[in-house]
Order: sequence, then structure tokens, then C-alpha cells
Amino acid sequence: MTRVSLLLGCALALALSMTSSASAQFRGLKFPPAVQNLFLLRNDAVKKELTITDDQQNQLDDVAGQMQADALEIFSGLQDLSPEEREKEMHNLMKMLQEKGKELQGKVDKILDPKQTARMNEISLQARGAQALEDEDVIKALKLTDDQKKKLNDIRESFADKQNEIIKQLTEGGGDGDGGDLREKVQELMKELGEKAMAVLTSEQKSTFEKMQGAKFDLPKGRGFPF
Repeated sequence: MTRVSLLLGCALALALSMTSSASAQFRGLKFPPAVQNLFLLRNDAVKKELTITDDQQNQLDDVAGQMQADALEIFSGLQDLSPEEREKEMHNLMKMLQEKGKELQGKVDKILDPKQTARMNEISLQARGAQALEDEDVIKALKLTDDQKKKLNDIRESFADKQNEIIKQLTEGGGDGDGGDLREKVQELMKELGEKAMAVLTSEQKSTFEKMQGAKFDLPKGRGFPF
């Protein structure tokens, strides 16, 4: 496992190591786009598409190392808390993750040139799909209505329930022991989430969202993410 893989791996390990009832306390855990993008930037195909130089790669590695340290600091001690205490800490955890995400994005933007940043944003939208409909800039660009935002939130809530059920099954001994089951089932859920979320958009919004993604990029299997 690479240094950067430890970030989501840490959170995932915490969730899977808890009892099934406690794992539900991670229901609201979401990683900022900047964190997910850093995974993409570790992928050879993405690096080739962006023409990342050796110097840029070294700088990105340094950022990844700092992210690892920040992640360990943020998540340290959570496993020792009771389910009730974890639930109370979730808001603070999400706030810290969002702040770290903004800080991380600022560092990456300084490493990449404007052209690389623009293309990275397009690839990120393609990789994250319906998840990107939570981004503030995407919400504004698509001019999502309050009703649409509510419907999308309901879809995400349903997705979170199903994801928690998968984690519950794995913690009770239903997994294959190496994360394969989780990875496959989460990918299936992501596909379902994407289809339902896109159905909420109008034809014009779908067209705008597609244009924001730029030229089609063949994302490697796994998209550079841990699952």
C-alpha cells in the first residue's frame, strides 16, 4: 500500500473493525474531492494525460505524505470512543476533513499549471460521477432547485443505508477478508446511485454536466481510489 492509500484505508479499517452497530456512526463520513483527486493523481494513466513532470510528482508525493499524517491525527482515538461519542464527534470530524480538503486543494493547485488543473477537474467529475453533484460549483452551474437537492440528498441517504448494511455483513464474517467483497458491492451501489441521481436532472442540466466533464477519459479500473 502506498503512503497516500493509508488515508481512506485508515477510515475504512476503523469502520470495519467496529461492531456493526457502531459502524453506522460513520454514516456521514465523506471525503473532500481534493482527497479523491489525489488518488487519481497517483494513477499512471492520469499522470500521462496531465503530463505530470518528475518534479511535480515529487511535490505531490510530499503533499500525500502530509495528508497521511493529517489523516492519522484526525482519526486517532475514534476507535476508543463509544458509538454515542463517535456520533457527537462526526460533525467535528467532517469539519476538519473539509478544512483539510481546502488546504490540500490549494497545495495541489500550486503544483499543477492552469491547463493541468482544468483537465484534472474534468477527469475528477468523470471519476466521481453523481457524487460530484454535491460540489458547490456544480450545484451553481447546474442551477439545481431546492426540490432537486432534496431528492438527491434522499438518494444519498438511501445509498448510505445500503452501504452500512454491506459493512455490517462484512463485520459479521460475510466478507472475503481482503476488501474484495466491499469493493465490488460498493461499485455496484455507486452505479445505482449514479443512475438514480442523473434521473433527477433535466435534459439541459445533464448536457451542462456532461460539458463540464470535458473530453472523455478512459478511467482505469478502480479509478485510482481504494475501492
